[in-house]
Amino acid sequence: MTTLLQTAVKRRGGANRILGDSGKPLLVIVSGGDIDAMIDAGLDAIGGLNRYLQATEHVLLKPNTNQRDPFPSITDPATIRAVGRQCWDAGVTRISVHEDHKSEMDFYYDPSELPGMEMVLSHAPTSDDYVLVEHNAWHGDVNPQQAFAHMDRQGLVKRLLEDDYTRTEGSRLRVARELQEAAFIINMPVLKRHFAGQITSALKNHFGSVYGPQRWLAHASLQTNRDYFDRKLAEFASAVRPELTITDARSIQAVSGPNRGEDTRIVEGVNRVIITGDMVAADTVAIDLMREHDKTFTTANEEILRRQHAHAEELGLGTRDLSKFEIIEISL
Repeated sequence: MTTLLQTAVKRRGGANRILGDSGKPLLVIVSGGDIDAMIDAGLDAIGGLNRYLQATEHVLLKPNTNQRDPFPSITDPATIRAVGRQCWDAGVTRISVHEDHKSEMDFYYDPSELPGMEMVLSHAPTSDDYVLVEHNAWHGDVNPQQAFAHMDRQGLVKRLLEDDYTRTEGSRLRVARELQEAAFIINMPVLKRHFAGQITSALKNHFGSVYGPQRWLAHASLQTNRDYFDRKLAEFASAVRPELTITDARSIQAVSGPNRGEDTRIVEGVNRVIITGDMVAADTVAIDLMREHDKTFTTANEEILRRQHAHAEELGLGTRDLSKFEIIEISL
């Protein structure tokens, strides 16, 4: 492995700006079945996108895409279109849709599903599409020799241990260039079970926002260092800090994930959309929904999520204490 000498930049984003007139952060929960009406009502409740975009010409949408199964396994194109329409109405002239990173360079969405939007995909195995970002609160990468010690040296493991690739040292992450340079990011997760993260939602949606080997090291550490994975999950989200999160939980993927398997169950009729500038709060509501609709979701799953949220709170990503929010509930 080699270490490339490169100047690191500061992480993007800032404090939560989605605030009510009281000064408290806003948390909007919309109940309904029509996604266009739900998005319209939810964004109107936070004051409209124009309030936050002002003169912003370019908005980046970050959906959840890690396989070719339909919603709720990935973000619904209809939801992306609904949010895109609101962006255009606010005067945005360019909308990028940044898909999850993978080794093959192909898109999950057909361009005809997202008319007028630019689809972007970074190439996970190489560092060329990533920016080196530094933040003192992040922990350094685990030693690959330790992370993969329990695995056979073949395939991806062999490549990471023996081939020549750029290794990241210290409190740094390599973040997808499009995300790092975006002026305004709308995080658009779905809600589903995940074998490693327990759920995929607002925080976990940014596992695909960083350089491939850093994600792979986190997954490899699950058997030997669970806390490393949980900490990295929060750090990856901390590297992006989207300005707005819109979680589409009209339906959820229960029991197993992120891919659909024989035991996966799709729960229809949950009919919720969560809108907030606080990823931790969004996931706190998501946990309540998963607990209600997935009987295999246990207190052990929740305990792992609490540890992830504790790391996220330390990094300033938000709070689990919903009493600190101005909560608006809308039923359509």
